[in-house]
Amino acid sequence: MARTVNEEKRLERRKRILEEAVVLFAENGYSNTTTALIAKKIGVTSGTIFQYFPSKEALFHATVLEPLEDIQKKSLASLQQNGTPAELIKNMVEEQFNHIYSYSNELRLVQSVLGQRIRFPELTQKVLDSIKIMTDTIEAVYAKGQSMGEFSPGFSPAMISRSYISFLNGVALTLGEDIVHHPEWENLKGHAYYLFAPSQHRAK
Repeated sequence: MARTVNEEKRLERRKRILEEAVVLFAENGYSNTTTALIAKKIGVTSGTIFQYFPSKEALFHATVLEPLEDIQKKSLASLQQNGTPAELIKNMVEEQFNHIYSYSNELRLVQSVLGQRIRFPELTQKVLDSIKIMTDTIEAVYAKGQSMGEFSPGFSPAMISRSYISFLNGVALTLGEDIVHHPEWENLKGHAYYLFAPSQHRAK
């Protein structure tokens, strides 16, 4: 029992370190964020940080990749349910737009990494691989929807999937936490869905 309690405390502390690191890395950048600063914000010593992450670089990688994995898992789940391609795409848009404001700092970190590909080559590749899994899945669902007459046949599935991910990231980075209070919030979700050009007689 004690071991279980200790493990829960350990996981909770690791989560707290990661959450604070995400904010500080997003606000200050990699170079200007030290483990000492992160530790001070949490109220622990720098040595405590290294009990969970072997280096600052390892911590930075975790702040980028772990939230991205979480986003991907939720998004893929929405595309793997029962339903027509149009219904699945609509579910995905709803899922992503209902939670995207929670990941504004995480998406800023992703953009930061992609903007420094020479500095973070290994991390950049992992981010690109994650994005590709998402766009490939959307592409396959969209192509199936085209074959069923649910989406306009005049668009490239690859282009549509990448345009949508770009739009999603842009909305999150532009509006951040204010997104849910934006007067055009519901319309933004509608615009996101219509990037897929659903056939008018099938769209609901």
